[in-house]
Amino acid sequence: HVPCCCSSGPSPRKALQGLEHTQLVGKQWYQRRVRGVLIAGISAAFPNLPAVYAPNPEVPSWDSDHWSNNKARELTPRDWYDKTGLSQRRGKNPVLSVSDGVLTMSGDQPRIYLNPWIKPDKRHWSLKEERERLATSRPLRFYKNTEATVYYKRHGTDGPAYAGLIIGCRSSPNGHTSSELYHEHAHTYYLKFRHDGGVQFIKEVTHPKIAVQSIGKLFSGDPLPQKEWIGMKFVVYNLDTSRVKLEAYVDKTSKNDLGEKEVEARRNNWKKVGEMIDDGTNFVAETFDKVDGHQAITEGGGVVFIRNTNI
Repeated sequence: HVPCCCSSGPSPRKALQGLEHTQLVGKQWYQRRVRGVLIAGISAAFPNLPAVYAPNPEVPSWDSDHWSNNKARELTPRDWYDKTGLSQRRGKNPVLSVSDGVLTMSGDQPRIYLNPWIKPDKRHWSLKEERERLATSRPLRFYKNTEATVYYKRHGTDGPAYAGLIIGCRSSPNGHTSSELYHEHAHTYYLKFRHDGGVQFIKEVTHPKIAVQSIGKLFSGDPLPQKEWIGMKFVVYNLDTSRVKLEAYVDKTSKNDLGEKEVEARRNNWKKVGEMIDDGTNFVAETFDKVDGHQAITEGGGVVFIRNTNI
């Protein structure tokens, strides 16, 4: 199983918001139409999953306790057992199901969003309503300074080498659909662990134009291993009003299933893969409609999501 959570905070060094513990497991993410299996999950089986930074107590973290309620189900598109209302299935031909504390994902572009922009009836705000609310207020669980942690296990070899597990932070719920309608709402930083073992930071200001920064290789140039747990951590926080720090970590020490007794011992297993500061000059994304692709994404839309491709 893989644990995951989100936390946030106004003082980035003191408290960061993000996915606190996320897991990817053998049965978690799968596509019924393909042979290979990539498993991913967000599970609360490990509530004390180690974090690099302390969570901000003023902004509620997200966890997946609701995955462990013995209720096998598919997200359609919401997970109605998530009392926060944030969990949302998105993507192209996605299949997301929960069983035994694990989320299984498959499809052409399967995604799970943690989307705070929801009405009391758990339906989306319209794009107009979202703009108005973002200009005047924002939800309590607005995830800006974020620490996202995912453990996952890859099964099979489906998916192109350049694809892989991705965590996106500071996104908008409507930022990755029609480029004509919503492209200006992309504003997302990504961390990608590629199937071929490469690691990348990605910046998207208008969908689908991007900037890519390669920051290293996880397994000395070899592809991601099969049937082994990999910990993935993405930290995003503002240094000031114009600069954003990105940090990537990996935990490669789990060869078999993670056990709850191992969690506390894992606090020192995180190794930094790389980091960078987007200062508005060194991470420039191509854009549509003369939108500025230079400036750092210091605010965003408060949405965190996890995705993969062709699994």
